[in-house]
Amino acid sequence: MISIDPHNEEAYSIVVFGASGGLAKKKVFPALWALYRENRLPLGFKIFTFTRTPLQTKTYRLQILPYMELDKHLDPKKYNLFWKMVQCVQGEYDKPEHYAALTEAMVHQETKHNQVRANRIFYLALPPIVFDQVTLNVSRKCSSSTGWNRIIVEKPFARDDVSYKVFQTSLCNCFRESQIYLMDHLLSRQVMQNFFALRYSNHLWGETLNNRHVAAVMISVKCELPVAVNRADYFNQFGIIRDLMTNHMIQTLAMLAMDQPYANTADDLRIERLKVLRQVLTPNIGDVVLAQYRNNRRESEPTKCGYTEHTYIPKDSFTPTFALVVLQISNRRWAGVPFILRAGKALNDTKSEVRIQYKPIDCDAFHSDGADIRNELVLRSFPTEEVFMRMRLKRQGENICLRESEINLRVDDRGPKGPQGLPGFLLNVFHGDQTLFMRSDEQCEIWRIFSPVLATIDSDRPRPLHYDFGSRGPLLAYRKAERAGFVFFASDEWHQSEETLEYTVKRSKQLIGPHTALKPVRDPRPKRLSSNSKAEG
Repeated sequence: MISIDPHNEEAYSIVVFGASGGLAKKKVFPALWALYRENRLPLGFKIFTFTRTPLQTKTYRLQILPYMELDKHLDPKKYNLFWKMVQCVQGEYDKPEHYAALTEAMVHQETKHNQVRANRIFYLALPPIVFDQVTLNVSRKCSSSTGWNRIIVEKPFARDDVSYKVFQTSLCNCFRESQIYLMDHLLSRQVMQNFFALRYSNHLWGETLNNRHVAAVMISVKCELPVAVNRADYFNQFGIIRDLMTNHMIQTLAMLAMDQPYANTADDLRIERLKVLRQVLTPNIGDVVLAQYRNNRRESEPTKCGYTEHTYIPKDSFTPTFALVVLQISNRRWAGVPFILRAGKALNDTKSEVRIQYKPIDCDAFHSDGADIRNELVLRSFPTEEVFMRMRLKRQGENICLRESEINLRVDDRGPKGPQGLPGFLLNVFHGDQTLFMRSDEQCEIWRIFSPVLATIDSDRPRPLHYDFGSRGPLLAYRKAERAGFVFFASDEWHQSEETLEYTVKRSKQLIGPHTALKPVRDPRPKRLSSNSKAEG
């Protein structure tokens, strides 16, 4: 990525609305510090906070300290210089005169060094309830007349198609599409860019990513932590589908399934994304599995309990903490291929990945065990960023026996690293690169896809299934994915875990009697694999 010229004569101001909230403290300011530390911010750069709560820089920096990446090589002088660039402004979101005071503070800094152009970024780390007031006042009172203006809006982007129309109208009446950046920093820029290169520059993958070769696609976002207290109100109101699936998960689907853009530009890519989103069929409640984590009765930590056992969650809440949704795309390339979105809290591990599973071939000639053998292209963005291909190769020895292997291309340790995560997205905003940001009409299509099933969930309030804290989720979700066409499998070289073995022995004794000597047998449930394996979990 090309860095911004630090010697240009333009002024840059970024205003963080809602700076007293968790998002600004935990994400936005650490990202700005990371860019400043690596000299990626230009001279003439100034940060402003705008909050209803009175803030002072000296106290605010202490509040943020636990979230800043301050290693042993920290340059105290540079860190102090960073905070000299921060100015706190207090005001009410519905008072235009307070925005005028903010503008006055920006103009004072912008003219101090005789910069000719003033460029401004407005970062809305705010609850949706004040969104209309802020966008209107920012556009009227705070816009620069000599440079560019850009607005970053964090999710949630409304609750459904009806509320999104209001959101979209408010936003687009105040700002042009070229100024709007709908932010979801969970998307992995590095992995998606590598996928584009893999697909559009290599014949092998360019010719096989279609329904003639692909059996199923699964997009997973798993988290081993429970719903935190600081997100409890938001999560209990919005749920797992609105929190994750209507944002970067469906955006990932669109980038996987879209046709090759005419040119390598943001506009062309967004056009292709919009086309494929319009071809995604609306799911019904039968395409969805909902579940909620419960106490597994094995944890000693009080936070590792059932969802409704948390003191900050209503006892009668039916909000799902796990969801699996099967989507279909109605076009020639992907007709018949299920795209399975799976997300959950309090699961067995934390992982974010895409698994593109190819159709099986007949391997009887190579003395296979008769299993449904499939290759997989895996795009993993967390905990490591990597792209690898699962396949079968010959075992060592004279006989032709197959073993599972992989072609691995790690993307997080080859060459110099550019800014990733939120720092990288902020640099994209500086450069005006909207490639990985959803356009407002794309988000409109996303709500068209999900709103009907969300309306059914909200009105009928179906009781969710339960799964144990720290497990892989409900077994029914795995069965739903298997019926859709996805196969969960593990190499014979991985040993059964104690939990799997215990289940197998218990179930076998139920079937053949308690006094029979038993040998380990294949567990019908998805296996728990070793932590360093790359098999599905």
